[in-house]
Amino acid sequence: MSKKEYPAKLANGYYRVREVWEDEASQLGAYRLLANAKAKCDENPGSRVFDNDGNVIYPEEAVPDTGADESEEKAVVDDIPEEKPENTAPVEDTPVEKEAEAEVDENEFPTAEELPATIAYGKLKTLMNIREMPDTGAEVVTVYKRNTLIEIVEFCAGWLKIKCPEAVSGLAYVLNSADTYAFTASKIYTVVPGDNLWKIAERELGSGSRCADLRVLNGLTSNAIRVGMKLLIP
Repeated sequence: MSKKEYPAKLANGYYRVREVWEDEASQLGAYRLLANAKAKCDENPGSRVFDNDGNVIYPEEAVPDTGADESEEKAVVDDIPEEKPENTAPVEDTPVEKEAEAEVDENEFPTAEELPATIAYGKLKTLMNIREMPDTGAEVVTVYKRNTLIEIVEFCAGWLKIKCPEAVSGLAYVLNSADTYAFTASKIYTVVPGDNLWKIAERELGSGSRCADLRVLNGLTSNAIRVGMKLLIP
């Protein structure tokens, strides 16, 4: 089938947006609508749109990988990761894609206005499973990488209920017992030209000396920041 023959909307299966087909952990979303899959791909340079057989269908110049890059984070982590480097974590909780997946009409997804209000923000400390329900046995909706920013709508006894465009309801859960897997804060600040951590701390927290608090909250190892970076603000 040529690229032009791929339907705009699938009745069965999904268009999957991943960096590497063999690396399920790199998946950014699965879509019935080809336009939505392409839009997600465009938002994430380095990703590609694959059909159900693993063929690259967008961007057109892309060529299927022959293997995963050893430097990439590959494993879908267990919800309680072992004390090992992320790149070598065992695959203990890889979601299984079933052929008989329920058909989802993306036009029925809730709009941003229909979702609960964001009450806080978070940044993941490690690769994490995003689940349909606050239970380690619940179905995995997707996997978010380390440093992914999340919008929190509710704190649920060791779990965070978050906005999740990959979920049918627009909402999902990530484990965060005792703040183990995510930093959380009340707001997000986007770095602009001329900023440094001292200036941001002085403006947002009332004292430049609190730049150390910003480093800790955002998992930074130095004062280096870049324009466009999003920082959690306590």
